Amino acid sequence: MSFPPVLRRFLEDKGVKYEFLKHSDKKTAYEAAIDLELDASRIARATLLRDHDGILMVIYPVSRKLNLEELNNRLKRKYTILNAKGVYVPLAAVYHVDAIVDETLLGAAPIYMIFDSETLCRVSGSDFQILQGTAVWYDSIFYSKDAGASNDSLIMKQVQPIVDVHEVQSRRQQIKEKLQNISELPAIPKIAQEVLQLGGNPYANATDLSAIIEQDPSLSTQLLRYARSPFYGYRGDIESVADAISRVLGFDMVMDMALGISMGKAFKNPVDGPLGLNAFWRHATYSAALVQKLGNAVTNTRKPRPGMAYLAGLLHNMGILLLGHLFRKEFNLLTKTLKENPGAELIELEQQVLGVTHMEMGVWLMEAWNLPDELIIAVKEHHNARYTDTHSVYPNLILISNRMLSAMEMGDEVSDALPMDLLDDLGLSSEKVIEIFETIIENKEGLDYMALQMAA
Repeated sequence: MSFPPVLRRFLEDKGVKYEFLKHSDKKTAYEAAIDLELDASRIARATLLRDHDGILMVIYPVSRKLNLEELNNRLKRKYTILNAKGVYVPLAAVYHVDAIVDETLLGAAPIYMIFDSETLCRVSGSDFQILQGTAVWYDSIFYSKDAGASNDSLIMKQVQPIVDVHEVQSRRQQIKEKLQNISELPAIPKIAQEVLQLGGNPYANATDLSAIIEQDPSLSTQLLRYARSPFYGYRGDIESVADAISRVLGFDMVMDMALGISMGKAFKNPVDGPLGLNAFWRHATYSAALVQKLGNAVTNTRKPRPGMAYLAGLLHNMGILLLGHLFRKEFNLLTKTLKENPGAELIELEQQVLGVTHMEMGVWLMEAWNLPDELIIAVKEHHNARYTDTHSVYPNLILISNRMLSAMEMGDEVSDALPMDLLDDLGLSSEKVIEIFETIIENKEGLDYMALQMAA
């Protein structure tokens, strides 16, 4: 059994009788209940919630769901789920946090607590109540679910059941405080500042933009490579940044590309690994190209600006760069956890290990740098398939792009299923998305080359 000895000691210190039941780690909670001939309504799981004031454990049967909105209304809090898959043992005292327990777990019948991916711990109903200590018992914030339709897993197989919750909360606070101190953040590069200022000048022209870009020879070289790449299909000569602007890319596109490339140069991160610069810029480069092409195909009034679509695709995971730049220890810990949990969602591991996601970190940086609202929304909502509010076209296109790129094992989307509701809203068909994706793959050598230049 993989759970820590502290759990066994905790039970023995409380003087309760317990029994461990093993089952296949390939089974869901419902399947395990059927195999062991148990009542799923007596199998207890735990979920951790957090808001700005602290952490709360919620304990309820695998046959029930938590109504988070009702809970927040009842307690007048703003809890969000720290971990949606129940990797925590339903014993709040072990974690030194407050708890709410579903009243349906009251009674004389035995309770089976999920301890790890293949172990249930049986205690009597009365002992289960003793183990919950000062927890508050609720009923109306939970509701029954269809057992046959559930695909909840018992636990993330390779994550230890005991996570130091207070250490995670402390880590989150330290990260947030450091990021809120403007002197700790990397300064926005001079070129990016000048490009942003130029964007606010209604009389700016290609000559003005060229003059800014040409201050940085490496940036000029990269933009020329972009313009000359087969991806854009221009067959004439391109000898200068001005040529790239006027003949191939256009003013807005070059402005946003220059902004993205120059901002990326502000970070010094590890090169290798699943979150290193090589993997980051390969995904970012493909995503930028795909988001721009998808944006061009949008047929309704939500059509995005091509340059902003490219920039949003390029920088939507900027929080990962910031983590590696400012918090190397935490970055290495997250990288190690990601390697140990193949197939796990990056966001979920970030919440467990850091207490903060790359979206939050990216937003803090974007806001500190006073970047456009379109970019901030793209960073914040690019994993949210239900986001339909202001500037939603950008995160919606990024999500579609990342679903497609997940088939190439790029990025942090675990699903490759296209969100049909979003496609309908954007006037896109799955056939059109696949067609555009195939054109991207046809030019993969050019994109790979550009990614290498970005990571260099």
